[in-house]
Amino acid sequence: MQKARRIFMLKQIKKGIVFSLSSLMLLSSFSIVGRAEEVGAPPVAKEDVIEFTDIPEGLANEISQGTAESANYTKGASLGKFQLVGYSGDGMTYSGAKTQAKHTIAADLTVLPLGTKIFIGDTVYTVEDIGSGVKGKMVDIYFDTMAEARALTQKGRVYEEVFVAVPKQ
Repeated sequence: MQKARRIFMLKQIKKGIVFSLSSLMLLSSFSIVGRAEEVGAPPVAKEDVIEFTDIPEGLANEISQGTAESANYTKGASLGKFQLVGYSGDGMTYSGAKTQAKHTIAADLTVLPLGTKIFIGDTVYTVEDIGSGVKGKMVDIYFDTMAEARALTQKGRVYEEVFVAVPKQ
């Protein structure tokens, strides 16, 4: 009986120590983040983020040039304004298709299911990928280079109206 009680007490002490250490680590991480912000660039408050209503001039032509696929579709109903971000890197998409510039986008599948074709500017894009940070009304456009992808949001958030791509008959 004594032995069982000692084992029980040791387990309780162990749980207490683990809890104390994890709490201490959590609390100390806040001061580490604070010190990192002091050393680096000042943090940007949400109200300081520049928000664009349209695509920056440098990429407007790139996105709105259209593709051969655009000739086969017309703009349907507006889906509203979506935040645009860019990504790059060779590889396969969530759907199994190879990534292609001016074609592949990642989206929240609860908003735009796989295979959905949409117009952004004059270009038809196809939802073929997902992203861990792509939530809600956000579209992640695939670019050939990381420089092109970063240029899209270089000066702030970008929003563009998105339309359903309806096949021409």
